[in-house]
Amino acid sequence: MAGELWRSYWQIGKETTAGTNVPATRIMYYDIDGSRLTREREPRVHRFAVGSRENVRNFTLGPVVVGGTLVQPLSASEIIELLLLGIKGGVTPTGAGTAKLWTFVPGTSLESATIEWTDGANAWEAGGCYVNKLRFTGNVRETSMVEAEIFGMNMSSTTMTGSLVARTPSVIEGWETKMYIDSFGGTAGSTQVTGTLINWEVEIDNQLGRKYFAANTQSLGAVAMGEIAVMAKLTFEASASAADTEFSNWDATTKRLTRLTFGDNTVIDGSDKEFVTIDIPGAWDAFDLGGNDEGTRTYELSMQSIYDSTNAYGVQIRAQNARSTAW
Repeated sequence: MAGELWRSYWQIGKETTAGTNVPATRIMYYDIDGSRLTREREPRVHRFAVGSRENVRNFTLGPVVVGGTLVQPLSASEIIELLLLGIKGGVTPTGAGTAKLWTFVPGTSLESATIEWTDGANAWEAGGCYVNKLRFTGNVRETSMVEAEIFGMNMSSTTMTGSLVARTPSVIEGWETKMYIDSFGGTAGSTQVTGTLINWEVEIDNQLGRKYFAANTQSLGAVAMGEIAVMAKLTFEASASAADTEFSNWDATTKRLTRLTFGDNTVIDGSDKEFVTIDIPGAWDAFDLGGNDEGTRTYELSMQSIYDSTNAYGVQIRAQNARSTAW
């Protein structure tokens, strides 16, 4: 029968003008259960003073709100489009050989996309799509994951673009993770901290806003860029020496530079390998002593990002892969 979830799939295309839909150019590999597009309108129940308990005399709907959630395993090659939609647009990779390094720091503009989705029963497309929030989560026992909150400008039924090329998506497991902690303003990735990190969460929030204009239309008029907010939560083994060190740094409000490196095992060419790094300069703003894992004490450290004028970023994400172009 029609409607089985296994029939669902995703495709994407880069827009020239935000909200002007384009055919998809690339198949995307998103989670079958957690990923979806949404088209909502706020219900307006109109009650009147009519001398009756049955005082609901009309019902209308507000403007269209298009959104969604995209979930995928962390991958150095599959994450590029989400970073262009959610960190900075117009980024191109560097590297003369097969290995290409993509470097993203927050910019003043994002690229927009048309996203096509067959939900198993019907096909939909959302245009003018940006990433409002990017959330990286993982545990040493599980697969590292990425979740993107989508802001869209329009959504309607569609016919999926045909004849796009399938591929084998790469996946980064949680054990393929390393942590580095260095002095604020130093070189990220200089000092590896071992025997400490258990799980992690990093959230980057663009704080986008939906703008509507009086033009006798239900549609979104524009997407407004907000201030970027970056936070991280890291769970440490309490008995690790790094836990005591960072407790002292928290207590003294000493700024730090943290790098999480994911992957670095899949060979691209020669000694070059696929990886993703997330660099966050900042300060520990909370230190929770009450956790536990497998019968041992753990601490949860929360970091507030701070712009590092020496390194010229408040957050930096790099992805090395074999892709010379996006989309």
